[in-house]
Amino acid sequence: MLPSEMVRAYVGGRGLAGRLLLDYVPMGTDALGPENVIMWLTGPLTGTLVPGATKHVVATKSPVSGAFVDSYSSGKVGIHLKYAGYDGLVLKGRAPRPSYLTISDEAVEMRDATDVWGLDAVEAGEALLARLGDPEVGLAVIGPAGENLVKFACINNDFYRQAGRGGVGAVMGSKNLKAILARGSGAVPCHDPEGFMRFHAEKLAAARSSPAAAARKRSGTATTFDVVNAAGMLPTRNFQQGTFPGAKDHLDSNGVALASVGTVACLGCCTPCGKIVEGKSPDGRSFRIEGPEYETLAMFGSNLGIDDLFFVAEANMLCDRLGVDTISMGNAIGFLMECREKGLLHGELEGARVRFGHPEGILDLIRSTASRSGVGNWTAEGVRFLAHKVGAGSDRFAMHSKGLEFPGYDPRRAFGAGLAYAVTPRGACHRRAWPPAREVLGNLPPFTTEGKGAMVKELFDERNILHSLIVCDFPTAMIPLKMADYKQYLYLACGVEYSDQELAEVADRVETAIRLFNAREGLTAKDDSLPDRILREPMPDGPAQGQCISPEGFQRMLDDYYRLRGWDEAGIPTPETLRRLGLEGVGR
Repeated sequence: MLPSEMVRAYVGGRGLAGRLLLDYVPMGTDALGPENVIMWLTGPLTGTLVPGATKHVVATKSPVSGAFVDSYSSGKVGIHLKYAGYDGLVLKGRAPRPSYLTISDEAVEMRDATDVWGLDAVEAGEALLARLGDPEVGLAVIGPAGENLVKFACINNDFYRQAGRGGVGAVMGSKNLKAILARGSGAVPCHDPEGFMRFHAEKLAAARSSPAAAARKRSGTATTFDVVNAAGMLPTRNFQQGTFPGAKDHLDSNGVALASVGTVACLGCCTPCGKIVEGKSPDGRSFRIEGPEYETLAMFGSNLGIDDLFFVAEANMLCDRLGVDTISMGNAIGFLMECREKGLLHGELEGARVRFGHPEGILDLIRSTASRSGVGNWTAEGVRFLAHKVGAGSDRFAMHSKGLEFPGYDPRRAFGAGLAYAVTPRGACHRRAWPPAREVLGNLPPFTTEGKGAMVKELFDERNILHSLIVCDFPTAMIPLKMADYKQYLYLACGVEYSDQELAEVADRVETAIRLFNAREGLTAKDDSLPDRILREPMPDGPAQGQCISPEGFQRMLDDYYRLRGWDEAGIPTPETLRRLGLEGVGR
C-alpha cells in the first residue's frame, strides 16, 4: 500500500512511475538485467466512464536510452487491474523459464509459457486466451522481437494496441515474461454517481456535436497526415524533405477513409478513431488490421518514399505480430535507405537491400530485425547504433534524441517541437507535448525560438497531469475537455479535489523527479540534443523551405526551459527546487 500523501503528490500513472523508479531501481542497473523493474500502472480515473480512461502506462528503465521510459496503451489490462482491486503491477527479477502471468482478482499466478515462446504476438495471444476460455480477459503480450531483446520491441495489448516506444517489450522479454492476462470481477467505486452521470452527459453531448470528433471518426489519425503534409513538416525520405505529394488520396485521410471497412473505439470511448483496413499482400494473402495510425503512415510511407497504403498496412501488421515499434523501425529503415543512397553501407550492412520508393526488402528487414538475424542484428539496436556502425558522418542524419527515434514531425517547421523532442525524458517524443497545436494550428510564430521554453513547459505540465490521471489526449482536443473538466471528473469519481496551484506543483514535481532519475543514470544536458539535420540543414521544400533551428537558437530554448523548471545550466534541479517540491534526498 502506497502512502496516501505520495499518491496525492504524484496523482498516479506517469507521476507515480517517476517516483517509484527512483525508489525501486538501483543506480546503474542494466535495463535488461533482473534488477530492473517494469511496471503497469493505472490512474485514479481508470475504469470509469471518463472519456479516454481506458489506458495504462508501462514504465521502466529503457534499454535504448538508459533513461526513464513511459509507454502508454489502450486495452483492457489496466481496466481489469482496477476491477481486480489493484492500482498497478510491479515486476522485478527474471523467471527461470518462459512464463506468463495471470491475474484473477486475488489469484496471481506465474504459468509455463514454453509452448507459446517463439510465436508471434497474435498467435500467442489467441492461444493463451483460448487456454483461459475467457475472451474478455485483458491481454498484454510480446512477440519474437521482445524475446530477442530488440531495443525497440513493443508490447501488444488486445491485439491491435501497443505500448510502443522505448523498448518496453525488450524489458518484458528479458524477464522471460511472454504475456500478462488480467481479469477482475469487481467495480470501480464512484464518489457521486448521480453528479457524475449528469456531468458526463454534458460531455457526451459536446462530443456528438464536435466537428473535430466527427473528422477523427471518419478518417482516424490520418487526419493528422493532411495537417502535417500541408504544413511542410511531414518526414519524407528520412527527413530530407517536409512534403510528399504522392500521399494524396493514398496515405492521407481520404485514402484511409476510402480503404477502411469500419471504425472501432476503445472501451467506452465517445470519440472513436480506430479504422479497420482490409487489403491483399503481393502474394495474394488477405489481411485485416486496425490502422495504420498516422505515425505508421508517415514512417513507413512518406519517410520511405512509398505511397502504397496497403503496403504500409501490411508492414504495420507484420510489426504488430512480431512486436516491433513501427516508429523506430520505419526510422531505422529510412536511415539505411539514405546511407545506401549516399553509398555509405559497407560490410554486413550491405545486406540491407532497401531503397527509397521501393517496398522490396522492407518486410524481410523487419523479420530479420525481430529475429536478430543477419543485418537485422544491427538494426535491432536502433538508429543511434547504426550511425555509429556506419560512421562517415552519418550521425548528422540519424534522426533520434537520447537514442529514441524521431516520430512523424519535422521540427524545422515548428521550432518548439525540436525542444520538446530534446527534453522529453524518454527521448524524441510527440506525446509529452505537441507544439504544432500552437505553431501550426494556432497563431504562435513557428520559426522563432522566442518564448518556446515557456510554451513547451506549459504543454508538458498539462500532459503531466493527463498522463498521471492516464486519460487519452484525443478527447482533450476533440470534445474538447479542459483541465477544469478533468478536475470535476476527479472530484465526482474519487472525491478528490486539487487547486490549480496544487496541480501545477504536481506537474513540476513529476518532471523533476524523472529528471533526477535520468541524471542519476548518467544523462546530462548533452543528451538533450537534436541531430545536425535539424540544427544546420535548411528545409529544402514546402512552407518551411530555408528553415532550420540553428545550434544557437536551440541552446536559447534549452536554457529558457531549464530556468523555468528551476534546473541549473547543466539541466540539474537546484537544491531550492528540490526543497520546494519535497524531493530532497529522494532516489539516492
